[in-house]
Amino acid sequence: MAILTEKVGITNEDLKKIRSMRPGQQIDLQVTTASTTKRVRTEFVGIDGTRSLIIKYPDESKWGGLGDAIFKDKSLVMRYILEDETGVIIAFKVNVVLVLTKPSHLIFTSFPLAIQSHDLRSEGRAQTRIATKLTDSKIGEDICEAMVIDISVHGCRIQVDKKHLSNKLRLKEVINLEFTNDADNKVLLVGIIMNFKYDEVNFYCGVKFETDEAIVDQLLKNLMLTTG
Repeated sequence: MAILTEKVGITNEDLKKIRSMRPGQQIDLQVTTASTTKRVRTEFVGIDGTRSLIIKYPDESKWGGLGDAIFKDKSLVMRYILEDETGVIIAFKVNVVLVLTKPSHLIFTSFPLAIQSHDLRSEGRAQTRIATKLTDSKIGEDICEAMVIDISVHGCRIQVDKKHLSNKLRLKEVINLEFTNDADNKVLLVGIIMNFKYDEVNFYCGVKFETDEAIVDQLLKNLMLTTG
């Protein structure tokens, strides 16, 4: 099932979705430099008709220096959760028009020309890279550190560097996946290993979640997960 749709041009319905953002609403901002791409969190400040969007400059004490990623004419990807449609994330690209440092540190961006929508409740999976720790669900013993490379409310696929896999993973084994959200809170999901494969470097597992979908859905919202 397709979970990501992109519309060419802004419709009245798209405008309603963009204008649903409220001052203080949390925004996920994807920025790129010459060497990396990363996501940071900030807040929506306001909108100027269909001319520009205004957001707070991300806190560099938390996210690190961003001067080489946020500057005039630089492209950014913004994501946020629709308040009136549970489970739907809106994403779009914009360009930086102006960066103010006084009286407040703000970013003015262009108005989006197209939007993407992603339904976290659908059966499709979002491509991502989230660190997690795997433990044995029965005895609580640590298994290894891993990376989630795609995820939905029903399950995920994890990648493990072979050199970090001290304990073997087995089919139908029940495992815990521990995540840390943006507030440094621990979230634990329970899953069953349904399949696995490997290459020269990594080991891959398909995991079916046994945790209630509502808990998984909330984790995905907290992490602002979507493809793009």
